[in-house]
Amino acid sequence: MKLQRKIISRALRILMESSGKETVVSLMILIVRSFLPLAGVLLIRYYVERITGDTAGGELPMFSAVTGLIAAMAVTLLADDWLASAGYFFARKQSVRVEGHISSLIHGHASGIGLKFFEDPAFHDGLSRAARDISWRPAAMVTDMILLVRGVISFIAMGYILRMFGIIPLVVLVLLFLPLLWIRYRNSSRIYMARKSVTELTRQAAYFSWLLTGEKPAREVKLFGLGEYFENLFRRNFEDSKAPELEAVRKNTLLESASSLVKVAAFAGILVYATGAFMRSEITAGELAMYLVAFRQAMVYLRDAVSGYSGLAENRLFLQDLFGFLDLKGDMPDGEKGPDPGTFSEITVEKMTFTYPGASGPALRDISLKITRGEKVAVVGPNGSGKTTLVKLLCRLYDPDGGRILLNGRNITSIDPDAYRKLFSVVFQNFMLYYLSAGDNIRLGSAEGKEETERVISAASMTGLHELLSSLPEGYDTLLGHHTEGGRELSWGEWQKIAIARALYREAPVLILDEPSSSLDADSEYEIFSDLGMITAGRTCIFISHRLSNVKDADRIIVLHKGCIAESGTHDELMAAKGSYYSMFTRQKSMYR
Repeated sequence: MKLQRKIISRALRILMESSGKETVVSLMILIVRSFLPLAGVLLIRYYVERITGDTAGGELPMFSAVTGLIAAMAVTLLADDWLASAGYFFARKQSVRVEGHISSLIHGHASGIGLKFFEDPAFHDGLSRAARDISWRPAAMVTDMILLVRGVISFIAMGYILRMFGIIPLVVLVLLFLPLLWIRYRNSSRIYMARKSVTELTRQAAYFSWLLTGEKPAREVKLFGLGEYFENLFRRNFEDSKAPELEAVRKNTLLESASSLVKVAAFAGILVYATGAFMRSEITAGELAMYLVAFRQAMVYLRDAVSGYSGLAENRLFLQDLFGFLDLKGDMPDGEKGPDPGTFSEITVEKMTFTYPGASGPALRDISLKITRGEKVAVVGPNGSGKTTLVKLLCRLYDPDGGRILLNGRNITSIDPDAYRKLFSVVFQNFMLYYLSAGDNIRLGSAEGKEETERVISAASMTGLHELLSSLPEGYDTLLGHHTEGGRELSWGEWQKIAIARALYREAPVLILDEPSSSLDADSEYEIFSDLGMITAGRTCIFISHRLSNVKDADRIIVLHKGCIAESGTHDELMAAKGSYYSMFTRQKSMYR
């Protein structure tokens, strides 16, 4: 119960933070609409009594005598319709704001936690449950809350009328809906558990759907004729993910159908009871009409209240997933302010070991090295030797399991992660393609330089892109990619140059290039590596490359093998040692003879 109150309290806080004005207006409309049925039922009573002559005197009135009542009933109906329309507008506006607010909370929290979470299937299950229903849950929360509050208020108003008819109708109503309340509450929990149990299947179905509709996999899917194969996998996972929910809905439908029979029987019984009272002249025709309408309306409002409550109970379970995700503690807590980039002097790694979550063995073992300001260091080794993992740890996308990394002699775990990462500019091997303008693609390298056009042109020029981008229909303002009409698609090598330009635009003291020429043609590769001194512009540079001819001029070459440093030295020193670097270099050299 304490947990439920906490969830409801947080939900109300989100409601007020995201849409306080809309919430207040919706509440005011809700209160007014809740009492309109009471006015309508009372007007029906007076109208029937006037036209049947049941009032004092017993004479039938002229039509003009009841026009006021007719007008009042019309105004009541019109007010209810207008307020319903206004309420719908504010409820929709409120749900949109709530959806946007919750989405921002999820995005902000996801961007603030460590990379290791994104490689954990359990994390993705939790994220999927938190974000899966974000498109409609907020609107459902608002709707259910309105149903509950309006249902309760309107039922109390109808109860005020029915109490004059006797205690029996009220007792019948309460006894009638208590089982329905239990059924709906139990059903909500059953459906939630059914959906939770198939989270992994749901994510698998979404993955196969992406393979069939996404741009990136489209080429291989069409070339190898994989459409039918992936469609079968999608269909299997989709149907398996929906089967438990459909079974839960089937059971729920049977129970609710049985309860409907009881409700119909109860209304028939009340109808007989009220008719008997009228025949015995215990109530007037107007009171008979009023009581029957009030009883029927009370059933409707009590049903709305039960539906609203059961909906909120289901949404509470959804919110439990959401808050569970938002309460997930990051593995890299905020630290002290980072050093000014201009003061960078060295990075020291001491006996560092790291194992990926779920891996059987460490990706890096007992790594120790020092990289000083202005030094150009190359990291080489076979696939799986730990080169990219070392880059991720240096950038503090992970924290090591053992050992430590020091920045200017200070343990980086004491520094705020975001502030520390500003020291680095990186081109990852699997770089991102952003479907934005060419200029914005480069500006993404630094949030501080939105209007520095000269820097954008300079970064593009250093990678040989300026002539290409200038020739586009709208120059640097041309959208890249064909996701939008008029967008200009680039070759993979040109996209890689964009990624390098983005890294150069970022004025960070350490530049890391992870296979920066993997998609470049021979001329572009030669231009970049022959001008590496100009491109790095005095920055510390760490570059990874399988093409050892590109690393010969590095100040130091570090050779990784199975997660350990096998060798370290200059090109000449390593060649003279005739170790693993010598073997790799001579094998590559023989391929070009």
